[in-house]
Amino acid sequence: MNPKVSIIIPVHNGGKTMQECLSSVLTQSPGEIEVICINDGSTDGTAEILREAARSDKRVRVFHFQENKGIVSALKTGLLEASGDYVMFADSDDILLPGACENAVRLIEEYDVDILQFSISVKHVKGHNIDGFLKELQCRPMESTGAKILYDCFSMRRFPHNVYTKIYRRSICREAAENMPDIKLSSFSDLYVTFFLLYYAKTFRSVQDGPYYEYRFLGTGVSTQAPDASQFAMLCEASGILPRIEEFLRDRHEYAARRELVEAIGIILRVDVVNKLLSMPEITKETIRLLVEHWGCEAVYDFIHETGLLDVPCGSRHHMVTDLAAANRKLAGLNTNITVVKKDET
Repeated sequence: MNPKVSIIIPVHNGGKTMQECLSSVLTQSPGEIEVICINDGSTDGTAEILREAARSDKRVRVFHFQENKGIVSALKTGLLEASGDYVMFADSDDILLPGACENAVRLIEEYDVDILQFSISVKHVKGHNIDGFLKELQCRPMESTGAKILYDCFSMRRFPHNVYTKIYRRSICREAAENMPDIKLSSFSDLYVTFFLLYYAKTFRSVQDGPYYEYRFLGTGVSTQAPDASQFAMLCEASGILPRIEEFLRDRHEYAARRELVEAIGIILRVDVVNKLLSMPEITKETIRLLVEHWGCEAVYDFIHETGLLDVPCGSRHHMVTDLAAANRKLAGLNTNITVVKKDET
């Protein structure tokens, strides 16, 4: 008999937190669950922890990548291997709260939808301001259908684009995994995978029941801390998301009708990357070069505007910098060696 719920856990070097995560999952009721762990090229003790878990509990299935392929590949593997009626996800440093599976199944069957979002709680370390993060994850009661689901998420921002706060019907998960282009991402993997899950969903419901999931905000990942130069370069690689989504829609003759949606996703990515750039301890010409190369002039405008270098309406994206002395004073205050010059001086 197939399990009721497949719980997918991607993990890369999660030896310090994996045991607690697994314990929270394996104590769920009902007992008809399978746990699919994807070891994404870990170099710590993660592999042995997973092997021992599989030896002691037949509900645990483990897949090992010899090298780090990224969360997208790990999630795709889990989605294709899932055999439960429904699918849930857990990050290796988070936990499922007691009764999470039982209640999530009850709700998705009660509302008879492809995807159901539930409430979560956030546990975080001191010293990090997570007000914006909490607001982003806020669960509001709503429902959506068809093509509107994607727009409600990415254009209207009515619900967050993370994968861990929801339960999914397995049939749409398989379709999404089979048609999702491969890409290695160090950040924004949730956004990318969620796009395809929502694309194949016909019905969506968000309820305030819960919390059923505890997100551990540790402030140590690329997505949650001020990046250094190498980490910012990895963030910029997420620009590869847009052409893959565009190609996916073009192949289905839907790009023209959904161009506004793609632009909304581009804005989400660009704004987040610019905010990460602004949080860097040192902004150099190389980081600005990466910004231009991957995100174009729009991102440069956003950067200059957010620093307060330009006091112009947001719509004036091609406005010329006129007060060079004032601009360079502000750049100096940002601990950067960049100098603003007129176009004919470059």
